[in-house]
Amino acid sequence: MLDFYRNEWHGSFNGTEEELSLLLSRAADAVNNTIIMRGYTVDSVPEILKQPVCKAVCAQADYIESQGGVESLTEGSYSSVTLGRFSYSDGTQNGAVSASGGSLCILAKEYLESTGLLYRGVAVY
Repeated sequence: MLDFYRNEWHGSFNGTEEELSLLLSRAADAVNNTIIMRGYTVDSVPEILKQPVCKAVCAQADYIESQGGVESLTEGSYSSVTLGRFSYSDGTQNGAVSASGGSLCILAKEYLESTGLLYRGVAVY
């Protein structure tokens, strides 16, 4: 995935190789959480789906980086809180869309839409 990020995606991350590897791993986790219901992971998708899935991982990695990096995934900040009848929301979406089992940025979701991996209906065999 490192080679794809640097040579095909032409990502702009300028940290160390180790930091990029961690970033791509977390991005792959988000994509895996979204496509696992179809029986695939980022590493096991058929070859015909490999490029859009890799692009989704790279888009998600760039999104995570733009939101504060891997550390931002565990900071625990909340955009909305409800306590009894009191509710607070800061009203920001940050370009993310909620997906079952995770949250993907809009661009990553767009790359996955054409693959059929986001379909949550009943598979007929």
